[in-house]
Amino acid sequence: MLNRSGADAAMDEDHTICVVGLGYVGLPTAALFARSGLQVEGVDIDPEIVSRLSRGESSIQEPGVEEIVVASLASGRLHARMSPPDEADVFVICVPTPVDASHRADMAFVLSAAHSIVPRLRRGNLIILQSTSPIGSTRMIAELVRTAGFDPYDDLDICYCPERVFPGHTLDEMINNSRVIGGCTERAGQRALELYKRFSLGALVVTSSEAAEFAKLMENTYRDVNIALANVFARIAEEDGIDGMEAIRVANMHPRVNIHAPGAGVGGHCIPVDPWFLIEKYREFTPLLLAARTVNDTQPVRLLDRAERAGLRPENGRVAILGVAYRGDIDDAREAPSEQLAKELSLRGYHWEAHDPHVGIWKTHEGNHRVNPDLGEVLAGAGSIFLMTDHTAYRSLTTDALDGFRGRLIVDGRNMLDPRPFEAQGFVVIQVGRPTPQAAIAAPEAAEPSAELLAGGAPT
Repeated sequence: MLNRSGADAAMDEDHTICVVGLGYVGLPTAALFARSGLQVEGVDIDPEIVSRLSRGESSIQEPGVEEIVVASLASGRLHARMSPPDEADVFVICVPTPVDASHRADMAFVLSAAHSIVPRLRRGNLIILQSTSPIGSTRMIAELVRTAGFDPYDDLDICYCPERVFPGHTLDEMINNSRVIGGCTERAGQRALELYKRFSLGALVVTSSEAAEFAKLMENTYRDVNIALANVFARIAEEDGIDGMEAIRVANMHPRVNIHAPGAGVGGHCIPVDPWFLIEKYREFTPLLLAARTVNDTQPVRLLDRAERAGLRPENGRVAILGVAYRGDIDDAREAPSEQLAKELSLRGYHWEAHDPHVGIWKTHEGNHRVNPDLGEVLAGAGSIFLMTDHTAYRSLTTDALDGFRGRLIVDGRNMLDPRPFEAQGFVVIQVGRPTPQAAIAAPEAAEPSAELLAGGAPT
């Protein structure tokens, strides 16, 4: 064990890293440290995750991640447990940082993780917060350990080191992406730099903890705002009868323009969450961020509105939701647009059933739902289809696959389908950023989005 602190306290194979939180980021992080030759103790409060890992199985089924996790477990360098070990040299906190119902940052998981390691701390430990967090969170942890009798800037080294990963490419991006390291002190930053050098091939940039926290929030807010801009352009095109996708293609021929593709909304644990950390604390300066959040959060409801304008009603039959993961070919359904769609369908009196080739149990804010893995069963007898995730399995969807489908309406929230063969068979296909086919318009105006959704808005 380390008995001193400092950048010269290099990590070797006798040193132990404790990773608290074995989710979509924590588990691959732990496996990479283990593969680099360090002893890793992974901690999670979910007994199912710990049980699966203890049996030598990966709790994440992403190609690349699954293999390295299994190999690290088999090597004996990665272990899973329910609580931190008595001693470790480095503690990495990698737990969720959601927002509550009022869109305020919920730091309960981070605080719980920090409290769990405080009794195990020794002089010379390195503490790394890897969870995306509001500005000032790393200093908050520093003050928490001060209450245990440590000088957080002399006895310990504390850093903020967020991830930049794209699910489906997690391992490649963890290894090859650049990484920002925010040290509470220069010494802390240098120690973390040496640690991540063990597996990171991308540029490693050391800055202050506050700058690193702000940069991470900037990155995801930038993406949220630009996606919202594309969705606004799509809405204008839909209302004016313009092919918005063609307009975006032409606009993007400009050498300094890169408009994103519009879609069914945004999901995951970053883009729909992180902008709220800035809106909550800096409301005076963030009306643009709030507008973007509102656009993206209401995009699934707009799809339903357009379907109702085309004649969809609850009496038309069950709605088939294709895809509950927030993006294609992954099993992560956190904050997915499908969740808001399902909620709004229920509020308006529709019955629905979901299919996803990668998600078995759909964990939503309203509770857990079983996802039917049989696409044919979900389509059989359904009155409409909402295609919400760009899974590869849906790209080959043809009219032949719709034999049991008794409706005519297909809402393609990802613009995955070529509508022409479907329309030739009498189906009506609604796509994002494209006019609603005139043949479909046969009903009065759709209901407004639920008051509950519109009231979400900014924190008060």
